[in-house]
Amino acid sequence: MAVGTRHVTVSGTDPGPEQTRAGEVVSWAGLLLLMATAVGLLGQGAYYGPVQRVVGLLVAAATLLTLVVWPPTGDDLRALPLLPAAALAAWAVLDAVLLGQPAAGAAGMALLLAGVVAVLFVGRRLGQEDREVLLLGVTGVGLVVALTGWLGVALRVGSLAWEGDGIWRASATLTYPNAAAAVLVPLALVGLARLAREPRSLPMVVAVTGLLTGAAATMSRAGAVALVAGLVVLAALAGPGRVLRVAAGPCAGALVALAALVPSMLAADQPRPLLAAAGLAAGLALAVMVAVAVAGSGTGRGPALQARVGTRLGLALLAGVVLLGGLGTVAVLGGGSEAYRAVAGARANLASPERTEAVGAAVGVLADHPLGGAGPGHTQLRWEGPDGGTRFFKYAHNEYVQVAADLGLVGLALLAVLLAWLARLLWRARATAAWPWPGVVAACCAFAVHSGFDFVWHLPAVVLTVALLAGVVLPPPPAGRPPIPRTSPDRKEAP
Repeated sequence: MAVGTRHVTVSGTDPGPEQTRAGEVVSWAGLLLLMATAVGLLGQGAYYGPVQRVVGLLVAAATLLTLVVWPPTGDDLRALPLLPAAALAAWAVLDAVLLGQPAAGAAGMALLLAGVVAVLFVGRRLGQEDREVLLLGVTGVGLVVALTGWLGVALRVGSLAWEGDGIWRASATLTYPNAAAAVLVPLALVGLARLAREPRSLPMVVAVTGLLTGAAATMSRAGAVALVAGLVVLAALAGPGRVLRVAAGPCAGALVALAALVPSMLAADQPRPLLAAAGLAAGLALAVMVAVAVAGSGTGRGPALQARVGTRLGLALLAGVVLLGGLGTVAVLGGGSEAYRAVAGARANLASPERTEAVGAAVGVLADHPLGGAGPGHTQLRWEGPDGGTRFFKYAHNEYVQVAADLGLVGLALLAVLLAWLARLLWRARATAAWPWPGVVAACCAFAVHSGFDFVWHLPAVVLTVALLAGVVLPPPPAGRPPIPRTSPDRKEAP
C-alpha cells in the first residue's frame, strides 16, 4: 500500500524538499493511527490493560512524529477541543482527590480524552491521499470485525459470539455485540456517503453490505436505532433521493444475509452454516444487482436506455424476492421458524427492564451526590429485583447518565461543552471537506445516539475509531502544509 505525501499548497507554490519529507513523516503518523485502530478493534476494543498500552503507544508515537514536523498552531488551540477536554479531565482528577479515591479511574478518562484530541490533531494534518488510505484501511478493519462476528454465529465460535435470551449474537473481536454494532454502523454510513458520490463503485457496495450484515448479526437494538438516526442525518445532508438509491442494494443484501443467518442463532438448535453461507452470497449478489440497476437508472440517456434499466431493476428486485422467499422456505422446512420466533421475541422490542433499573440506580447516585457524583469509576449500581434479590450492574448502559453518576452535574456540564465543541468543529468543516463529510457527520450522530443505550465509551478503540473518522474531514491549519524548518544560525550552506 502506497503512502500518500501530497499536501495542500499555499499561494500556488509547490512544496520544497523539507516540506516533502515532513509530509512523509505525517503520512507515517497516519498509518500509526490506523495500526492503533486495528490493534484496538481486533483486541477486544482495547478494554483491557495490555492492548490499551499498545494502542496508547501507537497514538503517542503518531502524535510525536507529527509534533516534530508540524507543531501546534494558534488555530489548533481555537479549533480542537483541547480546552473542554482538559477541563473535563482536570475535574475528574480533582473529583477523585476530593473524594479521597484512587486516581486510576480519572487517569483512564484523561488518557482517553487526550487520545481523542491527539487523533484529531494528527488527522487534520494529513494530505488527501493519506485520508483516503485511512478511510479504506479502517473500512477493511471493519469488514474483518463484521466477518468474525458472522462466523461467530454461523459456526458457534464462543469467542466471537455471545449467547443470551436463548439466541446467539455476533460479538466479533470486540466480544460484546453492542460494541461491534457501535463500530460497524458508523463505518457503513461513511461507506454510503462514498456510494452517494460514486454509485458505480461495486467494491464499496460489497463492503457496505458486509458492514451492514455484520451489524445485523449483532442483533443490537441500539445499533438499529443508531442506523436509522444516521440515515436520517445522511439523507438530510446528501439528499434523501440519492441516499435511498445507494442504500437500497446494501440494505436489501444485508436483509437476505440476515434471514439466512437467523436459523443459526437459536441456542437450542444446531447452527446451519451452509444456509448462512448461501444467504451471505445471495445477499452480496442481490446488493450488486440492485446497485447496478439503480446506478443505471440515474443516467437519463434516453427512453430506450431507461426502459432497459427499468427492466433490469425489476428483474433485480424480483430476484431478491425469489431469494428471500427461497431462503425463508428452506429455513421454515428446516425448523427455522422457531428461530425467527425466538429472535423476534428477544430482540424485536424495546423492553430492557434491567437496563432501565440500572439507569434509575445511576440517577439515584446522582441525587445522593449531585455536584461531584460517586467519583470516576466508583459508581455502584444496585437495586432490588422482583424476587427480592440484589441486582448489580457495573455500567449504566447510558454513557451520559454514567458520566453524571461518576462526576456529578459539574462533570455532565463539562461533557456537554465538549460535545458541543466537537459538533461545532464538524459543522465548520463542511465548507472545506470533500465527500466523506456527510457520512462522517451521520456516523458521529449515530454514535452519539448509540452512546445513550450502551457503555461504548469504555472501549477506547471504539471511541478512537469515531475520532479517526472525524479527523479525516477536518480542514488543515491555515498554513495548509508543514512549515519550512528554520536553518540553524551556525549552519553553513555549501557554496
